[in-house]
Amino acid sequence: MMLLRLTLALLVSANVLAQEKTTVVFVCEHGAARSVIAAAYFNRLAAERHLPYHAIARGTSPQEELSVATVKGLEADGIAFERAKPRELTEADTKDAVRLMAFCPIPEKFARILRVEEHEDVPDISANYAAARDKIVAYVTALLDEIERSR
Repeated sequence: MMLLRLTLALLVSANVLAQEKTTVVFVCEHGAARSVIAAAYFNRLAAERHLPYHAIARGTSPQEELSVATVKGLEADGIAFERAKPRELTEADTKDAVRLMAFCPIPEKFARILRVEEHEDVPDISANYAAARDKIVAYVTALLDEIERSR
């Protein structure tokens, strides 16, 4: 009987762990600059901290290509990033998400799905990549600190 209880407890624990949400969604208007930088730095810093989280970048009104300033800046920083065409934020993106960090206004329906953190004070990437990146990385670091404390 004891073995049966222990087996059942292990199965329940494994199921809970398997269902843990591990995605963070970063959103900016065009899905081509701020969210891309945030996701790239989040993924690097989460890996360095051995955290099982992954970030994706999305836009509320995606443009055709990534921002040239963003691509040049991330390449110069030596940061790996997703080079895919910017994608629009969907409810499916939030399904496995623990948090959504937005650098622009987002539709209210997403705030009803999960916790949203908004930061509309990031400088224009093309005007000052370094200042924008530093502000984004500060937000990303604070988010990772919070996630790490809650584990």
